[in-house]
Parts: sequence; structure tokens; C-alpha cells
Amino acid sequence: MSTRPPGPPQILTDDPGPWSVISSTFAYQGGPGRRRALPPLGLMISPAPEAGLPLAGLDAGSPLAGVGPVRVVGGAREPALTLRFDGDVLHGISPYVLRTWPVPELTPATEERPGDDPAADLPPAIHPGALDAPELPGAVESPGGEYLGVYTREPRADVVAILRSSDRAIVRWIRGARAVAWSADGRRIALGNQWGIILAEPRPAEG
Repeated sequence: MSTRPPGPPQILTDDPGPWSVISSTFAYQGGPGRRRALPPLGLMISPAPEAGLPLAGLDAGSPLAGVGPVRVVGGAREPALTLRFDGDVLHGISPYVLRTWPVPELTPATEERPGDDPAADLPPAIHPGALDAPELPGAVESPGGEYLGVYTREPRADVVAILRSSDRAIVRWIRGARAVAWSADGRRIALGNQWGIILAEPRPAEG
């Protein structure tokens, strides 16, 4: 079996809308002793959620990445169960591994394996029925605090939900993702899970 790391992924740049699924969620990569071609990374259309909250959908006029239409601009295959931006560097944690990637290239920069598992104490998923609770442990605030990125779950999928802070209306529902982070200026959003990470920016206005 080949042990060579996969090369840079092909990227699906288009935004299918507010209800989506990470493209590689459906991938089957082959059994032992073989490697099938890895799928491109990006977003694919998916049904609307049934979480008992208002479905606000996208705000085409918002400059905040993820709240309006986006363009996926990069991706990487290394897993990340939580993410954070530090300037032009993206930090990720997966079981027993700390990684960094430069933005927007997302070519692996550093990989550290500490003695203790940095992923051991990550907050669990919030039940969809509790997304309107006053406190959402592990939720990520957008710059300005008007939106929240929340790790939740459906029976068969991890989900990142982007909610309006004021009324918890659902702006985006991204199946297959677990980690979410915004850059300090809100112009970039990163999503991650075991399949890797993708980076998106607001889609330029047409015309």
C-alpha cells in the first residue's frame, strides 16, 4: 500500500446555498492495500435541516464569510477537529497532533505530536434541540458577535450550524463538518473534520 501523502486536493469552488454537505463525506477510499482517487473538497447541495429553529438562509449583503454566498478558495487533506486563525496562519487539532497551515495556500507547515492528546478535552456536539439554549459550550463567535458557529450532530452526520446570535435562526447548515473558525476580519471562514479542511471567502458580487 502506498504511504505517500496525497497531493493538494482539487477544489469545488461553487457555493450550493445555505444547506450543504462536505463533498468528501460520501467518499469511499478503498480497502486495505489500495488507494482510490480521493474526491475533490468543497460543498454540495443538501436538504434543509429539521432542527426546530427558524431557517433564515443566506444574507447576500453580508461581508462576513459564510453568512452570504462564498467561494471555496483552498483545502487540505490533514484532519482538524477544531480550528483557529492567528493572522495568516490556521491552527488545527486532531487526535494527538497539532498542525498549522499558511493562509490561503494551506500547504502543511508544521506538525507537532505532544505527549498528551490535545483533542481529548474538546467540547462534545450540542444536541440540535438545544441550539436555542442561553449557553452553547464550544460555540465560536464571529467577529462582531452577531453570529455563532456551533458543532452539532444529526443521527448520521457531524454538522456545523451558523446561527444568528439574536434569535438563533439558522443561516447555514453544513453536514460533514465539525470545526469552524473565522479570521479576525471575518473575510475568511475555515471548516474541518477528519476529511481535512476547506477555506472560503465571500463570493464577489456579480456584474
